[in-house]
Amino acid sequence: MAKNRDNSIILLVDPPEADRISSELKTAFGPERAAHVNSDLLAAAYKLAKGFSEAILIISYAKSLRHPDLTWLDPEDPGFLEVKRHNFEERLQDAVKLAFFTGAKKAVLMNHLSPELKSEWIYQAFDSVNDKTVAIGANTDGTYYLVGLTQPNLKIFEAPGFSHGKSAETLAERARRNKLNVVNTPETYSVTGEDSLLKWMESKETLPPIFQEQRAQPQAEAPAQEQKKHHRRQKHAETGELPQTDKPQS
Repeated sequence: MAKNRDNSIILLVDPPEADRISSELKTAFGPERAAHVNSDLLAAAYKLAKGFSEAILIISYAKSLRHPDLTWLDPEDPGFLEVKRHNFEERLQDAVKLAFFTGAKKAVLMNHLSPELKSEWIYQAFDSVNDKTVAIGANTDGTYYLVGLTQPNLKIFEAPGFSHGKSAETLAERARRNKLNVVNTPETYSVTGEDSLLKWMESKETLPPIFQEQRAQPQAEAPAQEQKKHHRRQKHAETGELPQTDKPQS
């Protein structure tokens, strides 16, 4: 299915290097492990965004000498918007403005630290937003994992400080002050420590339904096999014949 150029998904990406990872992740996991965790989360978010058929993907990438392109994330190298202002909030504003400048009518910003984000929630955000409505997806810690808006609603990003602390609540309050409606997508969590990382890893290891059915099948066949054995024993008892065994005769 062709991409819908009226919709744009925005993903901010940093190279897989310890000095480019957020201090929160480094505090939780240590520099090297934080880089690996962050890369896994980015890969999952990128896969979701790339596979979303109803939007164009814009990647804001702060490239480095060691990683000048995105081949570490995708061998096909999807291309990116090169970061000019490294302050996170200014960088986000540049990416959203570019999305609207290139023709998008709606934009959804994704946060890769929330691995349970679903495509259904992105659809919900695009369906909900208009010039009087923004969409905000909140994590359990009060941060946002998704923000959907149209160009006139960029004003919720104008003042600094919207990305710190309980950012979902901050943006929702700004929207209401500007007389905008707020649609909330389902609450989820972000990976910020060992507990949330374990929760994500356990969810990744869950077997799909097809494997669960295959695993249950031998148990379902057991009663039928036992019934056949019972039928054979009953037949032997009626005829007086000894049952055959698989043991070799001496």
